[in-house]
Amino acid sequence: MDTGDTIAFLKEREEKLGAPIKFRTYTPWFAKLGGERRDWGVFLYTDGKTMVYEDFDREPMILGIPLPGRKKKDDYVKLEASFPVKEIISIDRVTRQDAEASLKRNHDVSRNAGWFSKAIRKLVTKVTLSDGSIFFMETMDHKKFKEMIEAFQKEET
Repeated sequence: MDTGDTIAFLKEREEKLGAPIKFRTYTPWFAKLGGERRDWGVFLYTDGKTMVYEDFDREPMILGIPLPGRKKKDDYVKLEASFPVKEIISIDRVTRQDAEASLKRNHDVSRNAGWFSKAIRKLVTKVTLSDGSIFFMETMDHKKFKEMIEAFQKEET
């Protein structure tokens, strides 16, 4: 259930997007090959045509207790970008280990997770765009995410 603050936030995002948000989710871990990486999560939303991702400055905590060694507030750089949904050419499941290896090498070495990997390893969603950009994200519900993107792409054609 959305609170008043959440509803106001979503309204603001819809105004910025210029259309109602049709799908939204939170990705606890997010990275773009050769680009940004966020270990504390990213808000992902779309109007069915444009996928937007953005993060928020937050103080690291455990059980509501701030962790020592917090970087200065000035060290935070907001991540906010978008891409057209129609540019997504594939959505796959890969292991987080493969995603991390790809990020380390700055070159995609991931492969679709097999049944064994799906059973014992942490999985992430890999989104590939037509321009070659690759995003790795820990989606809350991979199947629903993929189904929604496919439905939006059908609407476009």
